Amino acid sequence: MERTKYLFILLLVIGVMGIIDNDKQVKADEVDLGQIIVSSKRTPVYLSDNSDDVIVIEAEDIEKLPAQNLSEVLGYVPGIDVEPRQRFGRPASLSIHGADSRQVRLMIDGIPFNSQASGQVNPAQFPIENIARIEVIKGGASSVWGSGLGGVVNIITKDTGEALRPEGNFTTSLAEFRTKKESFDLSGKVDKLGYYVFSSYLESGGNTVQDDVLDKDAFGKLSYGLDSLGNIIGSLGYSAADVNTGVFPDGSWQAQPYTTRYGKIGWELDSDNANFAIGFKQSHQQVVTRTYLSVGDQVPDSNIETKERLSQLSINSTLYPREEDLLVVGADFDWDIVKSSYLAKTKSVEAQSPYINYTQKAGPWDFCYGLRYDSTSQFGTELSPSLGTVYHLQSIEDTHVRASVARDFNAPPLLWKYYELNLSGLTTNPDIKAERAYVYELGLESKFIPRVWSSLSVYRADISDAISSAQNDDGDYYMKNFRKFRRQGAELQLEVDINEKLDFFCSGAFNDIENRQTRKTVKGGGKARQSINLGLEYENNSGFELLLKAYYDRWNQAVSAEPNDRKMLFDAKMSQKIKDCILFLNIYNLANSAYWADIYFPVKERYFEGGLTYNW
Repeated sequence: MERTKYLFILLLVIGVMGIIDNDKQVKADEVDLGQIIVSSKRTPVYLSDNSDDVIVIEAEDIEKLPAQNLSEVLGYVPGIDVEPRQRFGRPASLSIHGADSRQVRLMIDGIPFNSQASGQVNPAQFPIENIARIEVIKGGASSVWGSGLGGVVNIITKDTGEALRPEGNFTTSLAEFRTKKESFDLSGKVDKLGYYVFSSYLESGGNTVQDDVLDKDAFGKLSYGLDSLGNIIGSLGYSAADVNTGVFPDGSWQAQPYTTRYGKIGWELDSDNANFAIGFKQSHQQVVTRTYLSVGDQVPDSNIETKERLSQLSINSTLYPREEDLLVVGADFDWDIVKSSYLAKTKSVEAQSPYINYTQKAGPWDFCYGLRYDSTSQFGTELSPSLGTVYHLQSIEDTHVRASVARDFNAPPLLWKYYELNLSGLTTNPDIKAERAYVYELGLESKFIPRVWSSLSVYRADISDAISSAQNDDGDYYMKNFRKFRRQGAELQLEVDINEKLDFFCSGAFNDIENRQTRKTVKGGGKARQSINLGLEYENNSGFELLLKAYYDRWNQAVSAEPNDRKMLFDAKMSQKIKDCILFLNIYNLANSAYWADIYFPVKERYFEGGLTYNW
């Protein structure tokens, strides 16, 4: 690691030179209330006119973070809790507002990835270099996207190029634990054909035995202009990895190879009075978990394999009945097929889901109405209405109050209903039903003090037929519907432009999940009870940037997990731009803390990653 240490010294010297530079420059606001988002209404709307609790992470924000994949990026986002934080492509789960990870819907360009095996998505499998922005809806979004009681994360990939001369970048880095990563992307346009291609490669030897990772990713997108007839857009993505967990405290370890293929082909037509889009999407996921009882074992004690293919046809149209009003009408048609070691034969689920939402402007008020009807072959029908409003205060800069109420639902994964092979002490529940909830949200965003942006959000979700684990008379665990759970909490965010070069930001959140029948707190499931995020960013006009991130999560874990989480973790990134090159250094777990939410999944010790990016 001599090369990395020399790079650290170089960047430190450059940073000191940048700090003593007295020239000033004006930075753009970190929070742009005029941002355009698409995930909340499935059509472009202004963020400040939206009644949902939405946060947007742009590509330039991602580039500043000490992160290698999507789970690491989301771990720095206020209101999102990621567990465990093990780095190097290790599986992770997401929680928003205290929701289970299976209740958070994750998509890429609208392609859903939640598995019918567990209901979850492993965000660590997705690279970040091809992301244009990430849109996160905190709280229920069933009236727009269907089964998404806890929230939505929609990754929007970079567009095809606009110039004949190709543009792109190449990044290479080295890190401790024999780790190296390389990524490359290129975009351009030839006549009416635009293109974007991307690939990345990650290899790590790990810091213990059976702790190695090999990850390969590729993505491509084409667009073809049909003049007045709109555009045809197609994309194709691939992620594959061989991931070993390292040795657990009981001496066992797991090999977890996975492969994901996904793509989309569609046609879009824009006019002055209406927009229309139709798209066919597919995702193929294969996940294998091999468990070995000791390091020397050559034959796994268990071998679990799950294959899943999702196909979806989406139709969406946007109309403008009045100058500032917005009407969105569409439908989703899903076909999901699952083959698993847990099943004696292949299972499938089909769904048809028309939806409509309307945004009405009336002076300082915005009114948002939504309605979706989901009909599934396995879990019946669901009607999801929503009503929201936004009031813009004229007397205070960039200030608005939002409120919403919605009927949301979350369908369980198929395997919980059809487990036919009793593996790992988990058995079936053929009577399991979808969860249903009323979700209430209230929020305030403002710049009531110059150079200070603040946001306060409170929420409550009353969940009927809530799903959690239970134990039968034979000692086997299964997933069971409980009468009612209540999730409630609050989140406060604050961003301060200290001066033209230095910014400070912080957030704090509290989540409480209670079984209303027993009046007891619901434990486990990768949900944080309290979380704190702190950040400090310095940037000067010599091209030097320093970002320091700190986060604290007190996980709502059972005592059996032996949590060691009552401490704050620190990460940092320094970078220096030199013409078309950017040198960077990432420092993970700066304080070298011993930390875990579950003793089986500890955070890695402090380590360094250094590299460069070349743009052309």
